[in-house]
Amino acid sequence: MIQKIGIIIPSYNEVANISLLTKKIFSFLPKATIVIVDDSNLQENKKLKASLRSVISLNRKRIILVSRLKKLGRGSAVITGLNEMLKNKTILYFFEMDADLAHDPKDFQKFLSAVTANNADLVIGSRYLHESRIIKWPIWRLVLSKFINTFINIWLGLKLSDYTNGFRLYNRNAVEFLTKTQLKEGGFISLSEIAFRLKNNNFKIVEIPTSFTDRVYGKSSANCKEFVSSLIGLVRIKISPIQFKVEL
Repeated sequence: MIQKIGIIIPSYNEVANISLLTKKIFSFLPKATIVIVDDSNLQENKKLKASLRSVISLNRKRIILVSRLKKLGRGSAVITGLNEMLKNKTILYFFEMDADLAHDPKDFQKFLSAVTANNADLVIGSRYLHESRIIKWPIWRLVLSKFINTFINIWLGLKLSDYTNGFRLYNRNAVEFLTKTQLKEGGFISLSEIAFRLKNNNFKIVEIPTSFTDRVYGKSSANCKEFVSSLIGLVRIKISPIQFKVEL
């Protein structure tokens, strides 16, 4: 199975983390393919390319860097990465994970076991199940995150514990559906929209406990503007009908 795995990493000003993360990924999945979708400006993007040079030389053709050079949103970056990864017809399973080392590659095997054991289309790594671990996260961030997830659960009604953690595993059917769908949101709230669209179209979603560690290097790109935009986005997700991209 490990030859059939792709990993999407949305990146924005993550030079300090990306090379460390890719090395850790290859230590657990040495034959995986990684697509990094970087929204940093030209200067930061050049630094990222330099930091990745040694990793790419050791894992040639298994790291693809898509440089967009402006911030277009996490959800948009993930869809871009999934479209790029779909070009490889041998890949059957697609991980999505953060660039900031919050997600532990040690958990890969738990996801892969869950997707096959449950015949699932999407496996979400939850921070809020009994066996989950949250490490060095400020209490105010934890309280805010739990509040937001409780609100989203009431609003969207999918009975999930964690809508906003970006550590996920999709099968190819789910990815093909998502890349043909006109998602309404391009930012962080797209994580909730993706779950909503898949569930409402009869894809199977399961959650597993996972580890989450607060970042050591760099600064989160989330801000008040994005928070307000996400609240507005939640309304659009539920009231807007799904549309599909038309291929001419």
